[in-house]
Amino acid sequence: VVSSLEQMWPTAQRRPGWGAWLGSWSPWMVFLAQWRYVSVLYSLSVATQSGLLVCGLWLLSKAWHNVQLRIAQRRYQEWLRKYTLPKRDYLISELSHYDGRDPERAILVAVKGKVFNVSAGANFYGSGGPYNVFAGRDATWLLAKGELELGTAEEMAVPLTEAEQHAVDDWVNHYEYKYELLGSLVSADDSVDGSVSNLDTGHQT
Repeated sequence: VVSSLEQMWPTAQRRPGWGAWLGSWSPWMVFLAQWRYVSVLYSLSVATQSGLLVCGLWLLSKAWHNVQLRIAQRRYQEWLRKYTLPKRDYLISELSHYDGRDPERAILVAVKGKVFNVSAGANFYGSGGPYNVFAGRDATWLLAKGELELGTAEEMAVPLTEAEQHAVDDWVNHYEYKYELLGSLVSADDSVDGSVSNLDTGHQT
């Protein structure tokens, strides 16, 4: 069974820099240099050179694929270790611990009573991201209003209009489609039945 985090994994990757791009070409350039050296040293025929080149490139491509696959698997497991959180209800006070300021901790956003793990969108919801204001809080009012800044207590206490409620419903559908739903957002009074566990201070394994 493929988990939601596994589905989101590709969206969380950073583009490789120039160093990684040049490094990916190094094995191929070394192989071509060695192929040319052997061809000249042993005065190989064109047919032999071609056969050697094709076989060598095939073997190198298989080896390179296996290496990249292992690297990706290791990075994926590390990503899961950092950002996987249990599916349960979360207290409003807990959300502030997952506001994107700590790159080693998951990022949570609450919308209309639902808590989502948006760690895969760290470029948007992490520290310095354009939507960081949504992270670590109930973002219902912000999404309903289309705002990127919190309003005053008086403004946020005004009930949402019907159009704004529909807008929030659309955002809930968006988050349910794109991110992992962890559970419901509850107040301290709602947790007296023991349905909410203590804050996870360590990373998941």
